[in-house]
Amino acid sequence: MRRLTDGLRDSRTGRISSGEIWSRVRSAFAVLLSVGVLAGGGIFVYQQGHAAWEQYQDSQQDDYEGAGEQPIEVEIPSGTALSEISEILVRAEVVKTAKAFDREVKANANSKKIQSGRYTLKTHMAAKLALEWLLDPSHVVREWMTLTEGQWLKTQVKQMAKATELPAKQFEKALKDLDKIGLPKWALSRAKTAEGFLFPDSYELPTKPKAIAVIKLTTKRFNSVAKQVDLEGRAKALSKSEKLKLSAYDLVVVASIIEREVFLPEDRPKVARVIYNRLKAGQPLGMSSTVAYAVGREGDLDLSTEQTKVNSPYNTYKNKGLPPGPISSPGKAALEAAAHPAKGNWRWFVTVNPATGETVFSDNESDWSKAVDKYKAWCDQSDANYKVCYGKDR
Repeated sequence: MRRLTDGLRDSRTGRISSGEIWSRVRSAFAVLLSVGVLAGGGIFVYQQGHAAWEQYQDSQQDDYEGAGEQPIEVEIPSGTALSEISEILVRAEVVKTAKAFDREVKANANSKKIQSGRYTLKTHMAAKLALEWLLDPSHVVREWMTLTEGQWLKTQVKQMAKATELPAKQFEKALKDLDKIGLPKWALSRAKTAEGFLFPDSYELPTKPKAIAVIKLTTKRFNSVAKQVDLEGRAKALSKSEKLKLSAYDLVVVASIIEREVFLPEDRPKVARVIYNRLKAGQPLGMSSTVAYAVGREGDLDLSTEQTKVNSPYNTYKNKGLPPGPISSPGKAALEAAAHPAKGNWRWFVTVNPATGETVFSDNESDWSKAVDKYKAWCDQSDANYKVCYGKDR
């Protein structure tokens, strides 16, 4: 008891000092307060740390770790909301829970940029990585369709059907309505089919392609190229310079013939010149490619005498002028050649070496006859050459 009162008594009077008591109480309270603060802070830190740990544990339980396992394609349909994408990914076993993916979506402002389409992902991916892949264009699955130059429309239909896995009949049906497939206005008054207007090029297909939409891709491209070449403007200019009545449609017909007759770049404008020179002279074009079109022999220009007598408006051996429509799908180079013919007096040409494409152009029949002999000599050089020329063994 004495220890508790040590130092509390006044040295003069021997009585306990109230001031000293109050001083000690304040000191004791300060110590207790400090201890309380430290204790409270520790509790707070503990609580926060424990909450963070529990949150981490929860995230581990509702999310996968790592870069995933098996490759998988996942389709995000057009019009799918962000909140629905997580469910698609869960069903595909890409992410573990919708909660985990939605959490990452909320934390990433770019999430709204996810596009519809098909994606290459992996099963059992961390939600954050799955989101990153959906935002990366390199993981978009792209389907392509290629139409090659110089093909007939019926062959293009086969190419489109194969690329899209749609029945050819769907394309054939859609192609019958020329007003709805996107042909240029200047073509509609004369075109009987879409022959020549499905532009040969490579096209990225939509996720679920429809025949009419795929066809419109090709006609839209044709319209774009036609404007670049300025077919309408060039037709007017050529009509004046060549003293011929030519339209943009006629230039497409000329280009379609060029595409079937030669394939070397330098020869295309020369073939255009031969065509215009013959038209001016009132001479039949005499093009094997147009007769082959008439008799249905797409890959063969070696025609029999009987075939060259076929009764068809496409038989340019019998009929003067251009055939009534294109005979193939011309590419841009052929359209450019039709619009910008070379200068020259040629009215004949013959490919003397089918292997290299070497073609001889002549302004008289005598030189043309010599070129034909050169072609025949090449054909007779070997059995292989003979088969190239005549489509059969000798």
